[in-house]
Amino acid sequence: MSRAVAIAVAVVLCCCNSGAESPPADPGSAPPPAPRVVFHTALGDVAVTVEVADDAATRARGLMYRTALDPNAGMIFIFPNESEHSFWMKNTYIALDMIFADANKNVVGVVRNAEPLTETARSIGVPSLYVIEVNAGFADRHAIDTGVGFSLENVAATTLR
Repeated sequence: MSRAVAIAVAVVLCCCNSGAESPPADPGSAPPPAPRVVFHTALGDVAVTVEVADDAATRARGLMYRTALDPNAGMIFIFPNESEHSFWMKNTYIALDMIFADANKNVVGVVRNAEPLTETARSIGVPSLYVIEVNAGFADRHAIDTGVGFSLENVAATTLR
């Protein structure tokens, strides 16, 4: 094979493979574990499988447009710094509890039963680094209130502050 043909073949192969996806995962391997928040309450530990909102775009969208949320599911908002955060329920169809927590992973306040489809600002008036949104009533059912601690599982270290 001539050098020019070899180069042309190499270029074609390179170009054809440049956008290729990585090979499929081993069918026998388990999917990566889901991110979770585990609250350590007086009633025992309670785990919530969460979606992570750790950039401006995902924090802005939040749980908008969802029509349902599994009972032990939610979203954790991770902010770049601890400050007073405010939320609204615009385009959010599900009533939510908003659990605010500080950098030490202690709950500093809870907004209970936030009314869907409103633009009313909701805050607890103190700094937080994390906000965990869950179905309305979750905090009361599981004794989650100011002072309750939590831990994070399977949340990428790069998203933590």
